[in-house]
Amino acid sequence: MLFSKRFILLLKGMAMGFSDLIPGISGGTIALLLGIYEKFIKSLKSINHSTLIYLLRLDFKKLNAQLNFNFILPVFVGILISIFLFSSLISYLLINHKILLFSFFFGLIFFSSLKLIASLKPNSLFDFSLIFSGLILGLSLLFIGQLSLSDTIISVFFSGFIAISAMLLPGISGSYILLILGKYQFMLDSISSLLWTNILVFAFGAVFGILSFSKIIFWLLNKYYKSTILFLSGIMLGALNKVWPWQNNNDLILPIHNISDLTLPIIIFIVSGLISHYINTK
Repeated sequence: MLFSKRFILLLKGMAMGFSDLIPGISGGTIALLLGIYEKFIKSLKSINHSTLIYLLRLDFKKLNAQLNFNFILPVFVGILISIFLFSSLISYLLINHKILLFSFFFGLIFFSSLKLIASLKPNSLFDFSLIFSGLILGLSLLFIGQLSLSDTIISVFFSGFIAISAMLLPGISGSYILLILGKYQFMLDSISSLLWTNILVFAFGAVFGILSFSKIIFWLLNKYYKSTILFLSGIMLGALNKVWPWQNNNDLILPIHNISDLTLPIIIFIVSGLISHYINTK
């Protein structure tokens, strides 16, 4: 694989990692929008005990044959770079520029989801019912209250398992699942402070989640590609409530009293639409 292609995959992985840090945004969503979702899931579902053996032997030829290693390695490296490099930046943006950050992602997901649905040409009641069902599921995330788990090793492992499963699904944010579980700030602080016990336990949970859930998604994509993508696109549209720029304690509000403050968010929204068009046509 050419260096330029590997570098592009690295950047796509970084985009996935960056989005996974933001509650309401799914790395799976970005993978789908960037055109690497199906290949990403296929690589993940191929992981088994032989993978560890090949890795320990540094047998990259067999790893590439099994996992499409030339694809998955730069993507994973990009994800990890973003998680460790941008965790502090995301904390800053969420505190100081949340409206602008969410305006960008709201527009990106909104326009891309509509274009993705249009590209699949839904033409039956069943197709539209799948979109509607996904839409309802995405909207329902708004009404899930926050749980309060302890900070034990078991709860951190469980959080990693659940969060990574959500990250693999476009529209369902792993970071938002961590918020629901009461583990978002805990893990963000652990990463920023390099608390390796928490990071490694969480990572082990994530690995188990990947090994189990990726196989289910791949089977659905392989057997029912159009139906699965339509349903996932509906979830992405429904879950947009989590990245609505104007929120107050999880209540969605309209900025009718601050019309003058809408200019920059609207510009960013439009720019995200143009970026979405560029991404989906390349």
